Amino acid sequence: MNSGRLVDIIFCILVLPGMMFLFPIGEWAQWHPGYILGYAGWLYGVYFLCREALGAMLLKGAKGILTALGILFLVFAVTFLMSWTPVDFPRDADTVSGRLELHQRAMWVLLIADVTIGLLVGVFCSRIKELSAAHEVSAALDNARSSLYKRSFDAVADEEIQLKSDYKTVRVPLSAIQYIESRNNYSCVHLDHQEDIVSQITLKKVMELLPEGKFIRIHRSYIVPVWRIESKSLTQVQLMGVNDPLPVGRAFKDSIK
Repeated sequence: MNSGRLVDIIFCILVLPGMMFLFPIGEWAQWHPGYILGYAGWLYGVYFLCREALGAMLLKGAKGILTALGILFLVFAVTFLMSWTPVDFPRDADTVSGRLELHQRAMWVLLIADVTIGLLVGVFCSRIKELSAAHEVSAALDNARSSLYKRSFDAVADEEIQLKSDYKTVRVPLSAIQYIESRNNYSCVHLDHQEDIVSQITLKKVMELLPEGKFIRIHRSYIVPVWRIESKSLTQVQLMGVNDPLPVGRAFKDSIK
C-alpha cells in the first residue's frame, strides 16, 4: 500500500470523524441526522476531489491553478448554500431555534480543514508520482542506451585501424574512438582517456579504413561512431562521452536520417 492511500484511510477513518466530534455532533444527530450524514458525505467528496484532481492541477502552472481555484469557488458556493439551509438545533423544548450560527461556523471550519488536508495530500502525492515517472523514464532511457552502447561496443571491441602519427604507426582501437575531426589535410582522432592522435590523412581516406556501417560522416569535418550517438537532429548530434554536440552538415542530413 502506498503512502497516499494510507493517508486517505487515516483521514477517512480517524481525522474527519474526529474533527466532526469536536462540535456537538450528538445534538446534531439527534435533531437532524440526515443533514449531518449528507454534509459528512459532502466533506468526503470534497476531500477526494482535492486529493485526486485539484492537488495535481496546482502543479500544472498558471492555467492549472486558475482551474483549481474556479472549482474551489464552486465548492465554497455550494457549501454556502448548504449552510443557509433552514435547520434548527434547539437546546430544550422551550427554544425554537438558536443554534444556526454555530451550525454555520462548524460547517465552514470543517470544510476549510477538509480542503486544506486534501490539497496538501494531493500536491504531495502528485509530486511523488511525477518524480517517480521521471525517474522510471530516465532509468529506461539509460538502460536502453547502455544496452545499445554495449552491443555496438562489443561489435568493434577487437577491431582497430593503423594511422601514421609523428613518423610512426599507431594502432587505434575502434571502441575508444569518440569522433574524428578534420584539420585541413590532417585528421584528429579523439579517444577515450587518451591523448588525441593527429595523422596526415584526409577524412575521406579515414572513412575508407573504417568498417562500413559502424561509422558515419555527419559533416565535412566530422566522422562519428554510430553506437555513440545519444541523440540527434537535422542540425546536430550528441555523442556519449562527449560534452559538446557536433554539427550536422547539410550535405550529410540523409546519412543522419
